[in-house]
Amino acid sequence: MVMEFNCSVVNETDLYLFEQVVYTPVFAVGLPLNISALCFFFRLRHWTSTHVYMFNLMLADFLLILFLPFRIFDAFFPKCPSEFCTFLTCVHYSNMYVSIFTITAISGHRFIAIKFPLLNKALMARKKTIAKIVCVLIWMTVMSICTFFLDNLRKDKLYSCYVRKVKLQLSFLLVLEIVGFLLPIAIITICSTQAISTILKSTEAEDRLQRFEKKDVTERKRIVAIITANMIVFIVCFTPIHIGYLVRYLSPIKLGKANFRSDFYEVSAWIATTNCCLDSVGYYLLLKNVFRAKS
Repeated sequence: MVMEFNCSVVNETDLYLFEQVVYTPVFAVGLPLNISALCFFFRLRHWTSTHVYMFNLMLADFLLILFLPFRIFDAFFPKCPSEFCTFLTCVHYSNMYVSIFTITAISGHRFIAIKFPLLNKALMARKKTIAKIVCVLIWMTVMSICTFFLDNLRKDKLYSCYVRKVKLQLSFLLVLEIVGFLLPIAIITICSTQAISTILKSTEAEDRLQRFEKKDVTERKRIVAIITANMIVFIVCFTPIHIGYLVRYLSPIKLGKANFRSDFYEVSAWIATTNCCLDSVGYYLLLKNVFRAKS
């Protein structure tokens, strides 16, 4: 495969400088964190449904991190579009939305466990199987969407690997915005707020009955903090990029000089990528509890 460098049709110096500066630390931090998490996961002897979901999330993050050097390289040496650029764009979309859908599944899983403990207990024996099926369906759904809208990612639609010269089709944009963001954020917000409300109400009820031990209070506060942090991280990381899609669609494409549309989109794309590092905090908290319990 032959690549052509220094594509003359694009000269967005500021944006390329931005990518050179910000994506390198994400790769430098994210790669060791995700490799460490991968090693810890393979040390687990007994997996639960939560481990399955978290491993699927880590796999999506790891694959995105693994291909990040190509984006960094493109920032230093912009390439004219090729089939490989189409592949890199597919990787970017696929892994980001696998992460979004997996985080959504984790929120739903957590909500059922907290809000409906009897149902959760009844499904206990099948929860891991259900988690595996859900993860497979997530990958199949994302791959199907990418395949169906592959024409949006062809090399003739690009100026360089990561700079478009043609807007996304409205149908593709609507799928990304509604299926890929609005539905997940609605589910995550509802499940998270309901789970937090249930925990706080049960805490108040048991506190009135004076049945609460100090360690139980600490544990429940920790759970509330984790749920809240996960929801905030999701909103902060993935809201800007989907606003960026709209801004880019509604604004005329202007290359060769700095403009708000390009600047906002590039910054929001970087913010979304940092989720690969922030998810590692969740892996740490999960695996820390597992190995602390063993010891």
